[in-house]
Amino acid sequence: MKKISLLLFFALSIKTMAQDTGKSIFSINDVFLGGGSLTQFVGKVQTDESGSKNSFDFLPYIGGGVEFHLHDSFSLIPQLAISFPRSGRDENIKKLTYWFQFPVAYRLEKFQLSFGPGLLYNRISSSGGTQSIRNGTGTTEFPLPNGSSISSNLTLNLGLDWTFYQDISAKLETWIVNLSDSESRSYSYAISAYYHFGEIKW
Repeated sequence: MKKISLLLFFALSIKTMAQDTGKSIFSINDVFLGGGSLTQFVGKVQTDESGSKNSFDFLPYIGGGVEFHLHDSFSLIPQLAISFPRSGRDENIKKLTYWFQFPVAYRLEKFQLSFGPGLLYNRISSSGGTQSIRNGTGTTEFPLPNGSSISSNLTLNLGLDWTFYQDISAKLETWIVNLSDSESRSYSYAISAYYHFGEIKW
């Protein structure tokens, strides 16, 4: 509930700002679609038996968004994205990641700097059964969960978008996950490219 309240407060503040400028909040500057790769929880996930931690994960996703004009070079760019389903480091566990973002952006020629909140969801599922794991000289059967669970995190997002060729842009963004909790706080980043369809007039 606290996460939703924060997002509602943010959205109402943006709407008030847009109304003060005399510009309709439904004035759409751009619609964009694309995809990229996400690396979650950098330095928090062990990748091998020697204790190495993750620095880059290839997690492809598709996403898109809409850019609403606010004032001069400022805009609101709500976005949503979803990863391709994949197996975890345990092939019996399936994962799916999706997220919503509500950043405010400032454009300077071919660059756009964005900053704002988001919601990140990770869905983990398994079909049950057992898994054999080595235990000394033999193996032991461990039960696998049957069903799915979804974790949610409030994120603070910072992104830089560069329109390098006509209607195509590249974007680098980083997310702070669980900003208010020092123990579980972590960082994720994404690299992506988008095609921009441009202004839409009603």
